[in-house]
Amino acid sequence: MSNQKIAVIGAGGHAKVVASTLIAAGHQVVGFYDDDPQKWGSYIFDIPVIGPVSKLTSQSCSHAILGIGSNEVRKRVAEQLDLEWATVVHPFAWVHPEVSLGAGTVVCAGAIVQPYSQIGSHVIINTKASVDHDCCVGDYVHMALSHLAGGASADEGAFLALGSIVFPGVRVGAWATLGAGSVAMKDVPPRTTVAGMPARVIREAPQ
Repeated sequence: MSNQKIAVIGAGGHAKVVASTLIAAGHQVVGFYDDDPQKWGSYIFDIPVIGPVSKLTSQSCSHAILGIGSNEVRKRVAEQLDLEWATVVHPFAWVHPEVSLGAGTVVCAGAIVQPYSQIGSHVIINTKASVDHDCCVGDYVHMALSHLAGGASADEGAFLALGSIVFPGVRVGAWATLGAGSVAMKDVPPRTTVAGMPARVIREAPQ
């Protein structure tokens, strides 16, 4: 996938990381698209913020990628657009050949993904996050500096905050949040927020 011309959707902090990952991996970033008019005409790495997302078409680039940190927003934008999605791995990350990476997923610098793990679409495996063997990571998950132990899973839209750990075989439910520094020793219910060591529910799922 080298030398693809890729547009980045978003022009905030995470978009900068995504663009730097693309550049490090040898791709060309043709521009940023963001709905904040105050960003239009500005530059990131000497690359222009061209305009709103509505201006991005398949003629603007060969592929696109989402530089949006919010899982909910990333899903909404992905479902609205009919584009070819790029998948990118930073050259200072390590992903075993026996790993499946979905469309639009970003593996950042220092991250590790071990064999026979399955990573969904539009996932963020952020700086120094790690996924051990036989894990399953659903679409739109964001792993900050977190660790999934062997056989663990994070369902669609889950957010694993800085320093969080998921024990072997434990499942983090869809759209759940594992707080910073938390240790999940048992399954986390969907759409709940847990924190602590061991992690306990601090916010119930909405009714």
